[in-house]
Amino acid sequence: MGHALRNSFDTRSVAKADRLDFWEERTSSDIVGHMCSTMEEDGFQAKFDHYDFGSFSLFDIVGKQHVVSRSAEFVRKRDKDSVFLMILMNGSAFVNRNNQCKLFNRGDLALYDTNASYMHGFPEAMHHVIFDLPGQEFRARFPGWNLHDTLRISGSTGSGVSIANFVRKTYSDVRARKYLAPDPNLVDEVWTALELTRDLYLGGKNLSSYQLGIMQRAKNYVHSHLGDPNLNTEKVAAEIGMSSRQLNRILALNDLTVKKLILEERLSQARRSIEAGELNDESVAELAYRFGFSAPSQFTRAFRKHFGVGPSEVRCRVS
Repeated sequence: MGHALRNSFDTRSVAKADRLDFWEERTSSDIVGHMCSTMEEDGFQAKFDHYDFGSFSLFDIVGKQHVVSRSAEFVRKRDKDSVFLMILMNGSAFVNRNNQCKLFNRGDLALYDTNASYMHGFPEAMHHVIFDLPGQEFRARFPGWNLHDTLRISGSTGSGVSIANFVRKTYSDVRARKYLAPDPNLVDEVWTALELTRDLYLGGKNLSSYQLGIMQRAKNYVHSHLGDPNLNTEKVAAEIGMSSRQLNRILALNDLTVKKLILEERLSQARRSIEAGELNDESVAELAYRFGFSAPSQFTRAFRKHFGVGPSEVRCRVS
């Protein structure tokens, strides 16, 4: 069984004069190419943990004050196409990108990609967690979502509280599994957090923390039970602890019903798996049953209606 904790180190294991070089070399190979500087007289002190969950990584960083910069030259020479979802667990920070400097307090989140230069500063003792997601998959899931500017999500007001709580819970789940093999449910949790962020910030929805929390729980439950052919509105509502009518009323704020959510999630996951080449040995019928459809014809018909092409055609395009 593989370990999720892939890499762990502490700058205090090397001489003070070598710590910045050590940090840059080790973190640049794991996270992204960058430079680091500090004003600490006692030498830079920071601890780094890298958790690898297959389709995403998590970087857990605790340290003293420092500044990290990813210059345009680094972007050109050390290319990496990722989307970073960062939550500031402790301390304060700033992000300078695209001629905009945004300030972050404890509990706030930042969303940005690695395809443009930026600078991060931490003026005091800090702790932040970065979820590293593939840029290509992000664009496939969220077409039209441009991360040219850093998105700041307040973790202390409005609907951002619920998103921050959800991300912290996912982080706790990762820490709890650090010596276990990757869990696909954790991957779903991260994407669910981004789906809700998109709905909130791009959809212009005025959702309360309670409503957002209900949506998170419903989507997370559906994600983890896509293969259940008996998954239905009543099951999801029972898991949430409310009536089907109440749950559908909340989902309607996002132009959804439970039935529509289940279907869209099944189809989207099926297409992502086909395009990733994960299930090349399975027939269309096997794919249909894997994602909870009662018959291959039902799966193919729904797939074509939703995407405009059949599952076999998608497979031929990527093979």
